[in-house]
Amino acid sequence: MAKIKVVPVFVFLCLLFLVGCSSQNGTDDFPNNSIQLIVAFSPGAATDTQARIISKYASDYLGQELVIVNRPGGGGQVGWNHFSTVNPDGYTLAAYNLPHIITQPLVGQTAFEIDTFEPLVNWGGDPTVFAVRSDSDMNDLNAFISKAEEAPGQLTIGHAGKFVGQHLAILLLENAANISVEDVAFQGASDAIASLLGEHTDIVAGNLSDIYRLGDEVIPLAIATDERHPFSPDVPTFSELGYPEVIMSTDRGIAAKKGTPPEIIDKLEEAFLHLLEDEEFLKEMEVAGADMLIMNREEVLEDIRKRTNEYQILLESIDVTN
Repeated sequence: MAKIKVVPVFVFLCLLFLVGCSSQNGTDDFPNNSIQLIVAFSPGAATDTQARIISKYASDYLGQELVIVNRPGGGGQVGWNHFSTVNPDGYTLAAYNLPHIITQPLVGQTAFEIDTFEPLVNWGGDPTVFAVRSDSDMNDLNAFISKAEEAPGQLTIGHAGKFVGQHLAILLLENAANISVEDVAFQGASDAIASLLGEHTDIVAGNLSDIYRLGDEVIPLAIATDERHPFSPDVPTFSELGYPEVIMSTDRGIAAKKGTPPEIIDKLEEAFLHLLEDEEFLKEMEVAGADMLIMNREEVLEDIRKRTNEYQILLESIDVTN
């Protein structure tokens, strides 16, 4: 009888040991391999540029390399659709862009939904700017509006993809100014800018950080902020030019996949928050024209809840959704 009792106890202890080992291998020693960060836009664009600066410092805080994987297309949809299929183990993360990941599922069929993303941190905000080539005859917003009125649907304006922030800014201006332009969606901001500089499109709706880095190659017409921006204080706002409805930015952060263990989410959030406080990192981001907008996980979740309602109303107001 004594031997019969010993066997179950021994098996029970073995099971406890195995569970402990599984926990150790699954979360306690996370991360024990490099981590991939999916960037859903082209190399060289603002999201990619800033993500690569983050990856440069990541090993100091994660203890592992953060590898950038570009999957451009569809205004981010190609990369985020792929992200919806990855294992929720914390080893594949995504750089998210707002409003993109909110608006795109609202207006079309995507493999991802907003709750596909478990936000970890938000790192920046990037206001929308309309700009033209430095040799353009449209050297201010009024000239652009006048030309659009004279030739409805003829002016071409490039942007990073359907229903990204820049595209929404175009729709807002069309509605506010009662004009019509031909908007041209590219795989990412770098492609839209290349088209402008190559004289294939007339205007670009881009990120401030990208326009800022172009310097004298372009003339910024207006910025979609409440007040003039310290990076480009000479650029007027749409609001002061008579279009207060045109307020838009691209906010960026890092998310894990839905279903990732809470312990891993906590570890990643803590590591990235420490990284975002690094003084050398912040200096490098400033040189890149990156406007920091740092939020922790709870702050991002609250922001997304608020924005989802706001963007639903916005899309309905400009007849994009019913």
